[in-house]
Amino acid sequence: MSGRNPQLPVTYDDDPRVVQEQRAEDYAQHAVPLTARVPRLKLLMANWSLLSAMVWLFYGALVAGLVGTRQAVIGLVLSVVVYSVLSWFITAWAVRTGLNPSLLSRRMFGTYGAALTALLLAASTTYYAVFESSVLAEAFHIRFGGPGIRWWYLIVVVAVLPLMMGSVQTWMDRINGYLLPIYIAGVVAAVIAAAVQSHGHSDWLSFQGAIPPDARPLPGWLMTFCTYTGLWLLMATSIEFSRMGKPQDLRFHRHVNFGWVFYGWLFLLNGLAGIYLVRTVLPAEPTAEVGVVKAIVQTLGVWGVLLIVVTQIRVNTLNYYLSSINWGRLTARLFGLRLPRTAWVLIVAAAAYLLMLTDVFSTLQKVLAWQGVFLVSWVGIVVTHFVLTPADRRAGPEFRPGRLRGVTPGLAVWVVSAAAGIYLTQHAERFPAWSQLAPVAALAISVVLYAAALRFAPSSLLRRDGDVRDEVADPWAARLACHVCDRSYTAIEMDRDPAAGGEPICAACGEVDTAFTKAVRSEPAGDEPVPAANA
Repeated sequence: MSGRNPQLPVTYDDDPRVVQEQRAEDYAQHAVPLTARVPRLKLLMANWSLLSAMVWLFYGALVAGLVGTRQAVIGLVLSVVVYSVLSWFITAWAVRTGLNPSLLSRRMFGTYGAALTALLLAASTTYYAVFESSVLAEAFHIRFGGPGIRWWYLIVVVAVLPLMMGSVQTWMDRINGYLLPIYIAGVVAAVIAAAVQSHGHSDWLSFQGAIPPDARPLPGWLMTFCTYTGLWLLMATSIEFSRMGKPQDLRFHRHVNFGWVFYGWLFLLNGLAGIYLVRTVLPAEPTAEVGVVKAIVQTLGVWGVLLIVVTQIRVNTLNYYLSSINWGRLTARLFGLRLPRTAWVLIVAAAAYLLMLTDVFSTLQKVLAWQGVFLVSWVGIVVTHFVLTPADRRAGPEFRPGRLRGVTPGLAVWVVSAAAGIYLTQHAERFPAWSQLAPVAALAISVVLYAAALRFAPSSLLRRDGDVRDEVADPWAARLACHVCDRSYTAIEMDRDPAAGGEPICAACGEVDTAFTKAVRSEPAGDEPVPAANA
Protein backbone atom coordinates (compact mmCIF):
# COMPACT_ATOMS: atom_id res chain seq x y z
CA MET A 1 0.00 0.00 0.00
CA SER A 2 1.30 3.42 -0.97
CA GLY A 3 1.81 5.93 1.81
CA ARG A 4 -0.16 8.47 -0.24
CA ASN A 5 -3.35 6.43 -0.01
CA PRO A 6 -5.77 7.14 2.84
CA GLN A 7 -6.51 4.53 5.48
CA LEU A 8 -9.35 2.25 4.53
CA PRO A 9 -12.49 2.53 6.74
CA VAL A 10 -13.35 -1.19 6.85
CA THR A 11 -16.69 -2.53 8.12
CA TYR A 12 -17.97 -6.09 8.20
CA ASP A 13 -21.72 -5.53 8.07
CA ASP A 14 -23.94 -5.01 5.03
CA ASP A 15 -24.84 -1.44 4.20
CA PRO A 16 -28.64 -1.29 4.88
CA ARG A 17 -29.11 1.08 1.94
CA VAL A 18 -27.41 -1.37 -0.42
CA VAL A 19 -29.50 -4.28 0.88
CA GLN A 20 -32.71 -2.32 0.30
CA GLU A 21 -31.74 -1.05 -3.15
CA GLN A 22 -30.41 -4.38 -4.41
CA ARG A 23 -33.48 -6.41 -3.45
CA ALA A 24 -35.01 -5.30 -6.73
CA GLU A 25 -31.78 -4.84 -8.70
CA ASP A 26 -30.10 -8.16 -7.71
CA TYR A 27 -26.61 -6.61 -7.79
CA ALA A 28 -26.84 -6.12 -11.54
CA GLN A 29 -23.66 -3.99 -11.62
CA HIS A 30 -21.84 -5.62 -8.70
CA ALA A 31 -20.40 -8.89 -7.43
CA VAL A 32 -23.03 -10.61 -5.30
CA PRO A 33 -21.82 -10.70 -1.66
CA LEU A 34 -22.07 -13.97 0.21
CA THR A 35 -24.68 -12.48 2.54
CA ALA A 36 -27.03 -11.87 -0.41
CA ARG A 37 -26.92 -15.42 -1.76
CA VAL A 38 -30.27 -17.20 -1.72
CA PRO A 39 -31.32 -20.72 -0.57
CA ARG A 40 -31.00 -23.43 -3.18
CA LEU A 41 -34.75 -24.10 -3.57
CA LYS A 42 -35.48 -20.39 -3.96
CA LEU A 43 -32.90 -20.22 -6.74
CA LEU A 44 -34.19 -23.42 -8.30
CA MET A 45 -37.73 -22.09 -8.61
CA ALA A 46 -36.48 -18.88 -10.20
CA ASN A 47 -34.23 -20.65 -12.74
CA TRP A 48 -36.69 -23.45 -13.48
CA SER A 49 -39.20 -20.97 -14.88
CA LEU A 50 -37.36 -21.84 -18.12
CA LEU A 51 -38.84 -25.33 -18.09
CA SER A 52 -42.28 -24.22 -19.18
CA ALA A 53 -41.33 -22.31 -22.35
CA MET A 54 -43.33 -23.46 -25.36
CA VAL A 55 -40.18 -23.11 -27.45
CA TRP A 56 -38.77 -26.35 -25.96
CA LEU A 57 -41.83 -28.33 -27.04
CA PHE A 58 -41.66 -26.67 -30.44
CA TYR A 59 -37.98 -27.45 -30.93
CA GLY A 60 -38.53 -31.12 -30.13
CA ALA A 61 -41.38 -31.29 -32.63
CA LEU A 62 -39.35 -29.36 -35.21
CA VAL A 63 -36.27 -31.58 -35.24
CA ALA A 64 -38.37 -34.76 -35.17
CA GLY A 65 -40.43 -33.42 -38.06
CA LEU A 66 -37.24 -32.97 -40.08
CA VAL A 67 -35.13 -36.02 -39.24
CA GLY A 68 -37.47 -38.45 -37.51
CA THR A 69 -38.19 -39.19 -33.86
CA ARG A 70 -35.44 -41.68 -33.12
CA GLN A 71 -32.68 -39.59 -34.66
CA ALA A 72 -34.05 -36.56 -32.82
CA VAL A 73 -34.01 -38.37 -29.48
CA ILE A 74 -30.35 -39.37 -29.95
CA GLY A 75 -29.49 -35.73 -30.64
CA LEU A 76 -31.50 -34.60 -27.61
CA VAL A 77 -29.66 -37.00 -25.31
CA LEU A 78 -26.30 -35.85 -26.67
CA SER A 79 -27.35 -32.23 -26.10
CA VAL A 80 -28.29 -32.97 -22.49
CA VAL A 81 -24.87 -34.52 -21.89
CA VAL A 82 -22.89 -31.63 -23.45
CA TYR A 83 -24.93 -28.91 -21.74
CA SER A 84 -24.59 -30.67 -18.39
CA VAL A 85 -20.80 -31.01 -18.70
CA LEU A 86 -20.29 -27.36 -19.68
CA SER A 87 -22.66 -26.17 -16.98
CA TRP A 88 -20.69 -28.18 -14.39
CA PHE A 89 -17.73 -25.81 -14.84
CA ILE A 90 -19.59 -22.57 -15.56
CA THR A 91 -21.90 -22.94 -12.56
CA ALA A 92 -18.98 -23.44 -10.18
CA TRP A 93 -17.23 -20.36 -11.55
CA ALA A 94 -20.31 -18.16 -11.14
CA VAL A 95 -21.05 -19.41 -7.62
CA ARG A 96 -17.43 -18.89 -6.59
CA THR A 97 -17.16 -15.36 -8.01
CA GLY A 98 -20.70 -13.96 -7.73
CA LEU A 99 -20.25 -12.36 -11.18
CA ASN A 100 -22.87 -11.97 -13.89
CA PRO A 101 -22.05 -12.79 -17.54
CA SER A 102 -20.98 -9.24 -18.39
CA LEU A 103 -18.65 -8.86 -15.41
CA LEU A 104 -17.30 -12.38 -15.84
CA SER A 105 -16.39 -11.77 -19.47
CA ARG A 106 -14.66 -8.41 -18.98
CA ARG A 107 -11.34 -10.20 -18.59
CA MET A 108 -11.80 -11.78 -22.03
CA PHE A 109 -13.33 -8.87 -23.98
CA GLY A 110 -12.43 -5.70 -22.06
CA THR A 111 -14.67 -3.29 -20.20
CA TYR A 112 -16.26 -1.96 -23.40
CA GLY A 113 -16.12 -5.25 -25.26
CA ALA A 114 -18.06 -7.00 -22.51
CA ALA A 115 -20.94 -4.61 -23.20
CA LEU A 116 -21.58 -6.77 -26.26
CA THR A 117 -22.38 -9.59 -23.84
CA ALA A 118 -25.08 -7.47 -22.21
CA LEU A 119 -26.41 -6.42 -25.63
CA LEU A 120 -26.61 -10.01 -26.84
CA LEU A 121 -28.37 -11.24 -23.71
CA ALA A 122 -30.74 -8.26 -23.63
CA ALA A 123 -31.71 -8.61 -27.29
CA SER A 124 -32.05 -12.42 -27.11
CA THR A 125 -34.22 -12.49 -24.00
CA THR A 126 -36.34 -9.61 -25.30
CA TYR A 127 -36.94 -11.62 -28.45
CA TYR A 128 -37.90 -14.68 -26.40
CA ALA A 129 -40.30 -12.51 -24.38
CA VAL A 130 -41.86 -11.42 -27.66
CA PHE A 131 -42.13 -15.01 -28.88
CA GLU A 132 -43.66 -16.39 -25.69
CA SER A 133 -46.13 -13.49 -25.41
CA SER A 134 -47.11 -14.07 -29.03
CA VAL A 135 -47.77 -17.73 -28.21
CA LEU A 136 -50.18 -16.72 -25.46
CA ALA A 137 -51.95 -14.22 -27.70
CA GLU A 138 -52.29 -16.87 -30.43
CA ALA A 139 -53.83 -19.29 -27.90
CA PHE A 140 -56.49 -16.72 -26.92
CA HIS A 141 -57.14 -15.90 -30.57
CA ILE A 142 -57.51 -19.56 -31.56
CA ARG A 143 -59.84 -20.37 -28.68
CA PHE A 144 -61.95 -17.25 -28.29
CA GLY A 145 -61.61 -15.31 -31.54
CA GLY A 146 -62.87 -11.87 -30.56
CA PRO A 147 -60.74 -8.85 -31.36
CA GLY A 148 -57.95 -9.01 -33.89
CA ILE A 149 -54.62 -10.56 -33.01
CA ARG A 150 -53.08 -7.12 -32.46
CA TRP A 151 -55.54 -6.45 -29.64
CA TRP A 152 -54.74 -9.81 -28.11
CA TYR A 153 -51.04 -8.86 -28.22
CA LEU A 154 -51.80 -5.68 -26.27
CA ILE A 155 -54.08 -7.43 -23.78
CA VAL A 156 -51.43 -10.06 -23.05
CA VAL A 157 -48.62 -7.54 -22.54
CA VAL A 158 -50.64 -5.33 -20.22
CA ALA A 159 -52.28 -8.18 -18.27
CA VAL A 160 -49.07 -9.98 -17.31
CA LEU A 161 -46.95 -6.87 -16.72
CA PRO A 162 -47.46 -6.67 -12.91
CA LEU A 163 -46.17 -10.25 -12.56
CA MET A 164 -42.94 -9.40 -14.38
CA MET A 165 -41.60 -7.08 -11.66
CA GLY A 166 -40.13 -9.73 -9.33
CA SER A 167 -36.45 -10.47 -8.75
CA VAL A 168 -34.55 -13.51 -7.50
CA GLN A 169 -34.39 -12.02 -4.00
CA THR A 170 -38.08 -11.08 -3.82
CA TRP A 171 -41.00 -13.13 -5.13
CA MET A 172 -39.87 -14.45 -8.52
CA ASP A 173 -39.37 -17.92 -7.00
CA ARG A 174 -42.77 -17.98 -5.29
CA ILE A 175 -44.85 -17.29 -8.38
CA ASN A 176 -42.97 -19.94 -10.33
CA GLY A 177 -43.18 -22.41 -7.43
CA TYR A 178 -46.97 -22.03 -7.31
CA LEU A 179 -47.35 -22.49 -11.07
CA LEU A 180 -44.90 -25.40 -11.56
CA PRO A 181 -47.35 -28.16 -10.46
CA ILE A 182 -50.00 -26.73 -12.79
CA TYR A 183 -47.56 -26.86 -15.69
CA ILE A 184 -46.59 -30.48 -14.96
CA ALA A 185 -50.22 -31.58 -14.60
CA GLY A 186 -51.21 -29.69 -17.73
CA VAL A 187 -48.57 -31.22 -20.01
CA VAL A 188 -49.31 -34.71 -18.70
CA ALA A 189 -53.03 -34.12 -19.23
CA ALA A 190 -52.44 -32.90 -22.78
CA VAL A 191 -50.43 -36.00 -23.65
CA ILE A 192 -53.06 -38.32 -22.11
CA ALA A 193 -55.91 -36.48 -23.84
CA ALA A 194 -54.10 -36.73 -27.18
CA ALA A 195 -53.63 -40.49 -26.66
CA VAL A 196 -57.31 -40.96 -25.78
CA GLN A 197 -58.58 -38.89 -28.68
CA SER A 198 -56.39 -40.80 -31.14
CA HIS A 199 -57.37 -44.15 -29.55
CA GLY A 200 -53.68 -44.86 -28.99
CA HIS A 201 -52.89 -44.77 -32.72
CA SER A 202 -49.90 -42.54 -33.45
CA ASP A 203 -46.80 -42.89 -35.59
CA TRP A 204 -44.84 -40.48 -33.41
CA LEU A 205 -42.15 -42.98 -32.42
CA SER A 206 -41.68 -44.53 -35.86
CA PHE A 207 -41.94 -41.30 -37.85
CA GLN A 208 -38.94 -41.04 -40.21
CA GLY A 209 -38.95 -37.30 -40.80
CA ALA A 210 -39.78 -35.09 -43.75
CA ILE A 211 -36.19 -35.10 -45.06
CA PRO A 212 -35.20 -38.51 -46.50
CA PRO A 213 -31.92 -39.85 -45.08
CA ASP A 214 -30.20 -39.58 -48.47
CA ALA A 215 -31.13 -35.89 -48.75
CA ARG A 216 -29.79 -34.87 -45.34
CA PRO A 217 -26.50 -32.96 -45.38
CA LEU A 218 -25.63 -34.58 -42.02
CA PRO A 219 -26.88 -37.53 -39.98
CA GLY A 220 -30.20 -36.73 -38.33
CA TRP A 221 -28.87 -36.93 -34.77
CA LEU A 222 -26.05 -34.49 -35.65
CA MET A 223 -28.51 -32.06 -37.26
CA THR A 224 -30.51 -32.16 -34.02
CA PHE A 225 -27.43 -31.58 -31.89
CA CYS A 226 -26.35 -28.62 -34.04
CA THR A 227 -29.82 -27.10 -33.75
CA TYR A 228 -29.67 -27.28 -29.96
CA THR A 229 -26.10 -26.00 -29.93
CA GLY A 230 -27.55 -22.75 -31.19
CA LEU A 231 -29.39 -22.39 -27.87
CA TRP A 232 -26.31 -21.78 -25.73
CA LEU A 233 -27.96 -18.67 -24.39
CA LEU A 234 -28.74 -21.06 -21.55
CA MET A 235 -25.08 -21.06 -20.51
CA ALA A 236 -25.24 -17.33 -19.93
CA THR A 237 -28.56 -17.57 -18.08
CA SER A 238 -27.04 -20.26 -15.87
CA ILE A 239 -24.30 -17.79 -14.90
CA GLU A 240 -26.88 -15.07 -14.30
CA PHE A 241 -28.77 -17.20 -11.79
CA SER A 242 -26.01 -19.32 -10.29
CA ARG A 243 -24.12 -16.19 -9.18
CA MET A 244 -26.88 -15.90 -6.56
CA GLY A 245 -26.15 -19.40 -5.20
CA LYS A 246 -24.46 -20.23 -1.91
CA PRO A 247 -21.06 -21.98 -2.19
CA GLN A 248 -22.20 -24.72 0.20
CA ASP A 249 -25.01 -25.59 -2.26
CA LEU A 250 -22.68 -26.03 -5.23
CA ARG A 251 -23.15 -29.80 -5.50
CA PHE A 252 -26.94 -29.39 -5.67
CA HIS A 253 -26.69 -26.65 -8.28
CA ARG A 254 -24.26 -28.66 -10.42
CA HIS A 255 -26.49 -31.73 -10.53
CA VAL A 256 -30.03 -30.43 -10.16
CA ASN A 257 -30.57 -26.71 -10.63
CA PHE A 258 -28.20 -26.21 -13.57
CA GLY A 259 -27.15 -29.79 -14.30
CA TRP A 260 -28.36 -33.00 -15.88
CA VAL A 261 -31.69 -33.03 -14.03
CA PHE A 262 -32.53 -29.58 -15.37
CA TYR A 263 -31.40 -30.22 -18.95
CA GLY A 264 -32.94 -33.69 -19.02
CA TRP A 265 -36.30 -32.15 -18.26
CA LEU A 266 -35.79 -29.02 -20.37
CA PHE A 267 -34.74 -30.76 -23.58
CA LEU A 268 -35.62 -34.43 -23.41
CA LEU A 269 -38.94 -34.55 -21.54
CA ASN A 270 -40.29 -31.35 -23.08
CA GLY A 271 -39.03 -32.40 -26.49
CA LEU A 272 -40.73 -35.80 -26.27
CA ALA A 273 -43.99 -34.15 -25.20
CA GLY A 274 -43.82 -31.74 -28.14
CA ILE A 275 -43.07 -34.54 -30.60
CA TYR A 276 -45.97 -36.66 -29.36
CA LEU A 277 -48.51 -33.85 -29.31
CA VAL A 278 -47.77 -32.55 -32.80
CA ARG A 279 -47.40 -35.97 -34.43
CA THR A 280 -50.58 -37.26 -32.77
CA VAL A 281 -52.92 -34.26 -32.99
CA LEU A 282 -51.64 -32.59 -36.18
CA PRO A 283 -49.94 -35.38 -38.17
CA ALA A 284 -50.85 -33.93 -41.56
CA GLU A 285 -49.56 -30.43 -40.86
CA PRO A 286 -45.94 -29.34 -41.21
CA THR A 287 -44.36 -28.41 -37.90
CA ALA A 288 -44.85 -24.71 -37.28
CA GLU A 289 -44.20 -22.42 -34.33
CA VAL A 290 -47.91 -22.33 -33.44
CA GLY A 291 -48.34 -26.08 -33.96
CA VAL A 292 -47.76 -26.96 -30.30
CA VAL A 293 -50.25 -24.26 -29.28
CA LYS A 294 -52.88 -25.67 -31.63
CA ALA A 295 -52.27 -29.21 -30.40
CA ILE A 296 -52.67 -28.24 -26.72
CA VAL A 297 -55.78 -26.11 -27.33
CA GLN A 298 -57.40 -28.82 -29.48
CA THR A 299 -56.80 -31.55 -26.90
CA LEU A 300 -57.67 -29.66 -23.70
CA GLY A 301 -59.93 -26.84 -24.89
CA VAL A 302 -60.20 -23.97 -22.42
CA TRP A 303 -57.96 -25.89 -19.99
CA GLY A 304 -55.31 -25.89 -22.69
CA VAL A 305 -55.53 -22.11 -22.83
CA LEU A 306 -55.10 -22.04 -19.04
CA LEU A 307 -52.02 -24.25 -19.37
CA ILE A 308 -50.50 -21.91 -21.93
CA VAL A 309 -51.25 -18.93 -19.67
CA VAL A 310 -49.39 -20.66 -16.84
CA THR A 311 -46.42 -21.60 -19.02
CA GLN A 312 -46.07 -18.12 -20.48
CA ILE A 313 -46.31 -16.35 -17.14
CA ARG A 314 -43.61 -18.64 -15.75
CA VAL A 315 -41.11 -18.27 -18.56
CA ASN A 316 -41.74 -14.59 -19.14
CA THR A 317 -40.84 -13.77 -15.55
CA LEU A 318 -37.38 -14.98 -16.56
CA ASN A 319 -37.37 -13.29 -19.97
CA TYR A 320 -38.39 -9.91 -18.56
CA TYR A 321 -35.95 -10.26 -15.67
CA LEU A 322 -32.96 -11.02 -17.91
CA SER A 323 -33.83 -8.50 -20.61
CA SER A 324 -34.43 -5.64 -18.16
CA ILE A 325 -31.32 -6.33 -16.12
CA ASN A 326 -29.09 -6.54 -19.22
CA TRP A 327 -30.53 -3.45 -20.96
CA GLY A 328 -29.76 -1.65 -17.71
CA ARG A 329 -26.16 -2.89 -17.74
CA LEU A 330 -25.68 -1.92 -21.36
CA THR A 331 -26.93 1.65 -21.05
CA ALA A 332 -25.05 2.15 -17.77
CA ARG A 333 -21.80 1.08 -19.41
CA LEU A 334 -22.15 2.95 -22.69
CA PHE A 335 -24.06 6.07 -21.68
CA GLY A 336 -23.85 6.26 -17.90
CA LEU A 337 -27.67 6.01 -17.79
CA ARG A 338 -29.00 4.18 -14.75
CA LEU A 339 -32.71 3.51 -14.44
CA PRO A 340 -34.47 1.27 -11.89
CA ARG A 341 -35.09 -2.25 -13.18
CA THR A 342 -38.85 -1.66 -12.95
CA ALA A 343 -38.46 1.13 -15.51
CA TRP A 344 -36.64 -1.23 -17.84
CA VAL A 345 -39.44 -3.80 -17.43
CA LEU A 346 -41.90 -1.18 -18.70
CA ILE A 347 -39.60 -0.31 -21.60
CA VAL A 348 -39.18 -3.99 -22.52
CA ALA A 349 -42.96 -4.47 -22.41
CA ALA A 350 -43.51 -1.57 -24.80
CA ALA A 351 -40.78 -2.83 -27.14
CA ALA A 352 -42.20 -6.35 -26.97
CA TYR A 353 -45.61 -5.17 -28.13
CA LEU A 354 -44.14 -3.25 -31.06
CA LEU A 355 -42.02 -6.24 -32.08
CA MET A 356 -45.03 -8.56 -31.86
CA LEU A 357 -46.62 -6.52 -34.64
CA THR A 358 -43.78 -7.62 -36.98
CA ASP A 359 -44.93 -11.28 -37.13
CA VAL A 360 -42.29 -12.74 -34.83
CA PHE A 361 -42.93 -16.31 -35.92
CA SER A 362 -41.74 -15.67 -39.48
CA THR A 363 -38.29 -14.52 -38.33
CA LEU A 364 -37.75 -16.84 -35.35
CA GLN A 365 -35.39 -19.34 -36.95
CA LYS A 366 -33.15 -16.74 -38.62
CA VAL A 367 -32.85 -14.68 -35.44
CA LEU A 368 -32.07 -17.75 -33.35
CA ALA A 369 -29.47 -18.92 -35.90
CA TRP A 370 -27.58 -15.62 -35.76
CA GLN A 371 -27.90 -15.37 -32.01
CA GLY A 372 -26.78 -18.98 -31.70
CA VAL A 373 -23.39 -18.55 -33.38
CA PHE A 374 -22.65 -15.44 -31.29
CA LEU A 375 -23.47 -17.28 -28.08
CA VAL A 376 -21.60 -20.43 -29.05
CA SER A 377 -18.51 -18.32 -29.76
CA TRP A 378 -18.96 -16.54 -26.41
CA VAL A 379 -19.15 -19.84 -24.55
CA GLY A 380 -16.12 -21.17 -26.41
CA ILE A 381 -14.02 -18.19 -25.36
CA VAL A 382 -15.22 -18.20 -21.74
CA VAL A 383 -14.62 -21.93 -21.30
CA THR A 384 -11.21 -21.72 -23.01
CA HIS A 385 -10.23 -18.94 -20.62
CA PHE A 386 -11.43 -21.03 -17.69
CA VAL A 387 -9.35 -24.01 -18.79
CA LEU A 388 -6.15 -22.15 -19.72
CA THR A 389 -5.94 -19.63 -16.85
CA PRO A 390 -5.73 -21.55 -13.55
CA ALA A 391 -5.30 -18.34 -11.53
CA ASP A 392 -8.63 -16.98 -12.78
CA ARG A 393 -10.21 -20.39 -12.35
CA ARG A 394 -9.31 -20.37 -8.66
CA ALA A 395 -9.78 -16.73 -7.67
CA GLY A 396 -12.09 -15.51 -10.41
CA PRO A 397 -11.22 -13.25 -13.37
CA GLU A 398 -10.42 -9.58 -12.89
CA PHE A 399 -13.51 -7.48 -13.57
CA ARG A 400 -12.81 -4.08 -12.02
CA PRO A 401 -12.84 -1.37 -14.71
CA GLY A 402 -9.70 0.32 -13.41
CA ARG A 403 -7.62 -2.81 -13.98
CA LEU A 404 -8.68 -3.86 -17.48
CA ARG A 405 -8.35 -2.48 -20.99
CA GLY A 406 -11.42 -1.20 -22.80
CA VAL A 407 -11.16 -3.74 -25.64
CA THR A 408 -9.01 -6.84 -26.02
CA PRO A 409 -7.94 -9.33 -28.69
CA GLY A 410 -10.62 -11.63 -27.27
CA LEU A 411 -13.28 -9.29 -28.63
CA ALA A 412 -11.79 -9.60 -32.12
CA VAL A 413 -11.81 -13.40 -31.73
CA TRP A 414 -15.48 -13.30 -30.76
CA VAL A 415 -16.47 -11.14 -33.74
CA VAL A 416 -14.43 -13.17 -36.25
CA SER A 417 -15.71 -16.58 -35.07
CA ALA A 418 -19.32 -15.35 -34.98
CA ALA A 419 -18.98 -13.79 -38.43
CA ALA A 420 -17.68 -17.09 -39.81
CA GLY A 421 -20.67 -18.90 -38.32
CA ILE A 422 -23.15 -16.38 -39.69
CA TYR A 423 -21.54 -16.58 -43.14
CA LEU A 424 -22.00 -20.35 -43.18
CA THR A 425 -25.57 -20.00 -41.93
CA GLN A 426 -26.48 -17.55 -44.69
CA HIS A 427 -24.98 -19.67 -47.50
CA ALA A 428 -26.82 -22.94 -46.98
CA GLU A 429 -27.19 -23.61 -50.70
CA ARG A 430 -23.44 -23.29 -51.29
CA PHE A 431 -22.35 -25.09 -48.10
CA PRO A 432 -25.26 -27.37 -47.08
CA ALA A 433 -23.31 -29.47 -44.58
CA TRP A 434 -21.25 -26.63 -43.17
CA SER A 435 -24.35 -24.47 -42.84
CA GLN A 436 -25.80 -27.06 -40.47
CA LEU A 437 -22.45 -27.20 -38.66
CA ALA A 438 -22.19 -23.40 -38.35
CA PRO A 439 -22.46 -23.34 -34.50
CA VAL A 440 -19.86 -26.10 -34.18
CA ALA A 441 -17.55 -24.33 -36.65
CA ALA A 442 -17.91 -21.05 -34.75
CA LEU A 443 -17.13 -22.89 -31.52
CA ALA A 444 -13.98 -24.47 -32.93
CA ILE A 445 -12.74 -21.18 -34.40
CA SER A 446 -13.33 -19.31 -31.13
CA VAL A 447 -11.47 -21.91 -29.07
CA VAL A 448 -8.42 -22.06 -31.36
CA LEU A 449 -8.13 -18.31 -31.91
CA TYR A 450 -8.65 -17.41 -28.25
CA ALA A 451 -6.10 -19.96 -27.11
CA ALA A 452 -3.64 -18.32 -29.53
CA ALA A 453 -4.60 -14.85 -28.26
CA LEU A 454 -3.92 -15.90 -24.67
CA ARG A 455 -0.51 -17.17 -25.69
CA PHE A 456 0.70 -14.41 -28.01
CA ALA A 457 -1.47 -11.26 -27.66
CA PRO A 458 -0.96 -8.54 -25.02
CA SER A 459 -2.72 -9.11 -21.70
CA SER A 460 -6.05 -7.41 -21.02
CA LEU A 461 -4.80 -6.51 -17.53
CA LEU A 462 -3.37 -3.10 -16.68
CA ARG A 463 -0.18 -2.92 -14.67
CA ARG A 464 -0.97 -1.08 -11.43
CA ASP A 465 0.74 -1.08 -8.05
CA GLY A 466 -1.22 -1.99 -4.93
CA ASP A 467 -4.64 -3.56 -4.52
CA VAL A 468 -7.25 -2.92 -1.84
CA ARG A 469 -7.95 -6.65 -1.79
CA ASP A 470 -4.51 -7.11 -0.26
CA GLU A 471 -5.16 -4.43 2.36
CA VAL A 472 -7.98 -6.31 4.10
CA ALA A 473 -7.99 -9.67 5.84
CA ASP A 474 -10.94 -11.08 3.87
CA PRO A 475 -12.03 -9.21 0.71
CA TRP A 476 -15.37 -11.03 0.63
CA ALA A 477 -16.24 -10.12 4.24
CA ALA A 478 -14.81 -6.59 4.37
CA ARG A 479 -16.97 -3.68 3.19
CA LEU A 480 -15.56 -0.41 1.89
CA ALA A 481 -17.49 2.79 1.20
CA CYS A 482 -17.35 4.08 -2.37
CA HIS A 483 -16.50 7.78 -2.39
CA VAL A 484 -18.77 8.37 -5.43
CA CYS A 485 -22.08 6.72 -4.45
CA ASP A 486 -21.44 6.62 -0.69
CA ARG A 487 -22.46 2.96 -0.56
CA SER A 488 -20.43 0.13 0.97
CA TYR A 489 -19.67 -2.97 -1.10
CA THR A 490 -17.38 -5.95 -0.63
CA ALA A 491 -13.68 -5.23 -1.05
CA ILE A 492 -13.57 -7.85 -3.81
CA GLU A 493 -14.97 -5.26 -6.25
CA MET A 494 -13.37 -2.09 -4.84
CA ASP A 495 -10.39 -0.21 -6.26
CA ARG A 496 -8.34 2.89 -5.47
CA ASP A 497 -9.33 6.03 -7.39
CA PRO A 498 -6.20 7.99 -8.41
CA ALA A 499 -8.41 10.97 -9.32
CA ALA A 500 -9.66 11.20 -5.73
CA GLY A 501 -6.45 10.77 -3.80
CA GLY A 502 -6.74 6.98 -3.63
CA GLU A 503 -10.24 6.88 -2.12
CA PRO A 504 -12.14 3.58 -2.68
CA ILE A 505 -14.49 3.33 -5.67
CA CYS A 506 -16.91 0.49 -6.49
CA ALA A 507 -17.04 -1.39 -9.77
CA ALA A 508 -20.33 0.20 -10.87
CA CYS A 509 -19.14 3.78 -10.33
CA GLY A 510 -15.72 3.03 -11.77
CA GLU A 511 -17.12 2.04 -15.16
CA VAL A 512 -18.92 5.38 -15.68
CA ASP A 513 -16.59 7.80 -13.85
CA THR A 514 -14.55 9.44 -16.63
CA ALA A 515 -12.14 11.11 -14.19
CA PHE A 516 -11.32 7.73 -12.69
CA THR A 517 -10.84 6.16 -16.10
CA LYS A 518 -8.53 8.93 -17.31
CA ALA A 519 -6.51 8.86 -14.08
CA VAL A 520 -6.03 5.10 -14.31
CA ARG A 521 -4.96 5.26 -17.96
CA SER A 522 -2.47 8.03 -17.22
CA GLU A 523 -0.87 6.30 -14.22
CA PRO A 524 2.71 5.13 -14.71
CA ALA A 525 2.85 1.37 -15.30
CA GLY A 526 3.18 -0.47 -12.02
CA ASP A 527 6.09 -2.66 -11.07
CA GLU A 528 3.93 -5.71 -10.43
CA PRO A 529 4.06 -8.15 -13.36
CA VAL A 530 0.93 -9.01 -15.26
CA PRO A 531 0.05 -12.66 -14.51
CA ALA A 532 0.71 -15.07 -17.33
CA ALA A 533 -2.22 -16.87 -18.90
CA ASN A 534 -1.19 -20.19 -17.40
CA ALA A 535 -0.36 -18.82 -13.96
